Amino acid sequence: MSKVRCAIYTRKSSDEGLDQAFNSLDAQREACEAYVRSQQHEGWRALRGEYSDGGISGGTLERPALRRLLEDIDAGRVDMVVVYKIDRLTRSLSDFAKLVDRLDAAGASFVSVTQQFNTSTSMGRLTLNVLLSFAQFEREVTAERIRDKIAASKKKGMWMGGPLPLGYDKGDEGLVVNQAEADIIVSLFENYLRLGCVRELKAFADRQNYRTKQHTFKSGRIHGGVSFSRGRLYHLLSNPIYLGKVRHKQEAYDGLHKAILSEELWSEVQAKLNSNRVARASGENAAHASRLAGKVYDEEGVQLTPSHTSKKGKRYRYYVSKHFVTESGERRHGWRLPAAELEAAVLNAISSDRRAQLHFEEIGQPKFTSRDLFSQIEKVEIGPASLRISIRLQSGAALESLLVEAPFTRRRRGVEQKLVLSSDTKRNPDLFFIRRILKAMDRVEKLKSGQSLRDIADEQNTTSEYLSKNLDLAFLSPRVLKAITSGQQDPTIAVSHFHSKRLPMDWLDQERLFLPKRIS
Repeated sequence: MSKVRCAIYTRKSSDEGLDQAFNSLDAQREACEAYVRSQQHEGWRALRGEYSDGGISGGTLERPALRRLLEDIDAGRVDMVVVYKIDRLTRSLSDFAKLVDRLDAAGASFVSVTQQFNTSTSMGRLTLNVLLSFAQFEREVTAERIRDKIAASKKKGMWMGGPLPLGYDKGDEGLVVNQAEADIIVSLFENYLRLGCVRELKAFADRQNYRTKQHTFKSGRIHGGVSFSRGRLYHLLSNPIYLGKVRHKQEAYDGLHKAILSEELWSEVQAKLNSNRVARASGENAAHASRLAGKVYDEEGVQLTPSHTSKKGKRYRYYVSKHFVTESGERRHGWRLPAAELEAAVLNAISSDRRAQLHFEEIGQPKFTSRDLFSQIEKVEIGPASLRISIRLQSGAALESLLVEAPFTRRRRGVEQKLVLSSDTKRNPDLFFIRRILKAMDRVEKLKSGQSLRDIADEQNTTSEYLSKNLDLAFLSPRVLKAITSGQQDPTIAVSHFHSKRLPMDWLDQERLFLPKRIS
């Protein structure tokens, strides 16, 4: 009878109770050892080594003990992995598929003590896939219920927790006014109207030694109590909580708390903010709104001219084929490119060109600026599949020309087209995106363990609204997860796309959104 070497794996999502003499990990291991002993007639023997992850979510495979276990499996030292329940090993359908592939490659399998199946049989694999599919469904339903509860609560004017805003303290019924801090709020709003811009307001706040709200966590860690950044001041000046409102997405509802500002002061500040925002977008505060004006042409020699549209007070710049502007519309083909994206694509192409880098190093300017580059661009030609950028370079008393070519693919977005620069090398994974996904998975695990969204927000020093927006990332399809972790997702999609829009829950819709497409 052949010997079956059994590795027992245990896990607990939170570290609560792990300091006890006999904790959850011990109970899991004891049950697994008893099961292994019951299979001694089949040659099963428990290995002495422990593989225990305490206080780590099952939404990620980045667990120290699990990594050691997988290394031992790859080395051929383990034949069977024994777990108390399947969710101790993983809660993710995509991660499960990866683990099964790795076990198969090593000729190993695993068994769940409390769920009578194992992956060494076809029926066991089928049952396991069904269970994980229901677990995926349960997570999606949980996320929907959480979002619905938050939306309903905010519509009733309830503050849903998170870091306390300056000007308020937490009372039994919600937010209560802190008068000393409320005076600072009124001062900041009034002086913004007097000074006219946030830059001057920050200087004023520094002179007055105004500080952000300070919060001390249960662990003793202190957050806040620092001088205001310009970003924090922008957020404060546009926060409707000071008008007695509670914001949910794009709507503001009458709150249960008392307002600090008058309607008149609030309205005047919002009008001033909008006025300054339009001035920045329209280029009134910049020397050149369209840096490539008169330099962009298509493959037929037709010039792309700067254009713009305005929507809800915001100005959107474009480079548009000239006949779209000057003719009545007989010609249907042409370009309509977002200006900022085209300008960024041109800068990236030049910055990545080794010859251009060497030139700027030779003239003692290895870190060239945007203004340097734009001023030396003679022409940008948009071909069928590449950008051709002609640059005029100063070499001593002479002028030299350099041609930079950058392959791209087209991606249509409504009536616009976007240029996605190609690369000869494999793109690195978006680590920020991956971290955001892992955080979302961890937060869902905390919610399922009984923590409230408000508690999680307090613990992580953020807002319940921010957490609810990002929970969707915990429910990506296996194909999308694989693409993101390998850097092969659509390069035009980033985590910032989902700050203001919802991620589709249907896996096919997700894959249409994330997986790369080429448009000829």
